[in-house]
Amino acid sequence: MKHLLSVGLATLLTLSSSFVTAERLEVFRWQASSSSPVALVQGMMAAAKIHEANGATVGIYRMDVGASGRPTFDYVLRWDSGTAWAKTKESNNSEEWQAFWTQAAEAPSGDLMFSLEAANWDASVMSADFRQDGPYRVYVWQPNPGKAATVYASFNEAKRIHTNAGAKVNIYSEGVGGIGNVHYVITFDSWQDMADFGDKMAVSEEFRFLQAAAAGAATPLSSIQGEPVYYTNR
Repeated sequence: MKHLLSVGLATLLTLSSSFVTAERLEVFRWQASSSSPVALVQGMMAAAKIHEANGATVGIYRMDVGASGRPTFDYVLRWDSGTAWAKTKESNNSEEWQAFWTQAAEAPSGDLMFSLEAANWDASVMSADFRQDGPYRVYVWQPNPGKAATVYASFNEAKRIHTNAGAKVNIYSEGVGGIGNVHYVITFDSWQDMADFGDKMAVSEEFRFLQAAAAGAATPLSSIQGEPVYYTNR
């Protein structure tokens, strides 16, 4: 590895300011240097041990649908407090990290595609809440001008509908590294649960009504699907 994931931005930052005590995360998206991801994942696992020792909770996620080219992974750091986040950041120049990067530079195993931070809309969510998560989908949306309040209301209503249908939902606003987009994350216990959820949404009049009512509020930018490879204390 060489190094370790706007329209309506001001309004969204105002909305997200109330989530300062919520679970916060940083995402680093990596693509393997070759068709084999083994070396990249091994490097991520080694990095995870250092991050965990310095206050972070770590998740490694393999992208399934939505990736292009070589195997792609999201390396995700989570914290439950600013103090924990600061402890991790203060370790960046430690001798342990210097040794890690020196070794990684000798045989780079991946390319960093992007990185960004995000804040969870739900202040009750903790890093440990993701420990048993299975397959997931992420939908990235850009709020359209003047529609931030509509996005906030409609996404929370979508979360209610989807949760009642068996999904686990988390919504994030981008911070540093992003441009104010909203990430709508749906997680399941198994692939079968994801399939059952899709069947329910295909015939849900309630969800179709919400989609029609919220049309024009936000622009879809991208979507991915994947599954976890590793999570702290799993």
